[in-house]
Amino acid sequence: MSIIPPADLKSEDIPQGLMDAMGPWMEKNLAAGSLVSTGGLKPASEGKRLMGQTGAVALTDGPFAEAKEVIGGYAVFEAPDLQAATALASEFMQLHIDNGLSNIVLELREIAGGANY
Repeated sequence: MSIIPPADLKSEDIPQGLMDAMGPWMEKNLAAGSLVSTGGLKPASEGKRLMGQTGAVALTDGPFAEAKEVIGGYAVFEAPDLQAATALASEFMQLHIDNGLSNIVLELREIAGGANY
């Protein structure tokens, strides 16, 4: 699951209420084993984009002018099925909405199978 805020959202714009609400929610879900990992991502201005073009890797330094939205953070959940994962993601999203950060998108995707390295 990833949180996609508006590209111009700055860390100082994140409401303190959201930060305060996230702690207990994360502790509860870590203890239950449903929250595996979560974190924020540094701004796109500090990132790089690699693209395969004409048989070679093309590297572009951030920020990326065409980006309307950027992935601002992520959370990895352990859930028995998509319905349970959707319920957890909905709780996570509602924390943001209830604490003044409603102009965001949450993308929920299952991690594909295979070996973990």
